[in-house]
Amino acid sequence: MTQFDKSETARSRKAGLFVISTGTLSTAHLPFWLNWLSANRPHYSVTVGLTDSAKQFVSSPALTALTKTPVVPNSWDTGDGLRPVHTEIAIGYDGIVVYPASVAFLSGLAAGSGTSPFFLAALGTRAPVVIAPSFPPGVADNPIVADVLARIASVPNFHLVAPHKGKSRSVDAEADVTAPLWDAIGVFEAAAEAVPVGPVPAEQR
Repeated sequence: MTQFDKSETARSRKAGLFVISTGTLSTAHLPFWLNWLSANRPHYSVTVGLTDSAKQFVSSPALTALTKTPVVPNSWDTGDGLRPVHTEIAIGYDGIVVYPASVAFLSGLAAGSGTSPFFLAALGTRAPVVIAPSFPPGVADNPIVADVLARIASVPNFHLVAPHKGKSRSVDAEADVTAPLWDAIGVFEAAAEAVPVGPVPAEQR
């Protein structure tokens, strides 16, 4: 696993990140992680996108206050008409971080689903897409899920962040829980340095 860089040089880095959060219990911790990110990467510009299911676990106003950027819904209807939200995300950021990624989101991404802007943005971007899965107990060991992960891992600019072992909140047993955000940021920065991409200039959009 790529280590998170704690140096002062790393703290000065600038990047635009689009953070997709999906419907898992781990999503409730997103405000904590955004606070951590702002303290450790103060020059990162972060925009959060919430799937419909994620809204059951976290408050959009709270995330907007933490990032100083409006939360983006997973819809082409933005309230002021239909817009190519997927394209705006795909070309407008240095990277996409899916944190945490539910089994439903992982499965849709592996299937090449075009049913929502977030799927299409991840499928269409040239930038690094860092994905931190969240698994209910026993799910990660299912061969179907293993196949889903293998398909995702085969995409050159997709980067999976291995879950950590932890205690499940639903049963008294060990489970594969979402990795800390510093793992995901470490993977993103290593990928960005390996193949510098950056947002597409406005005149080329």
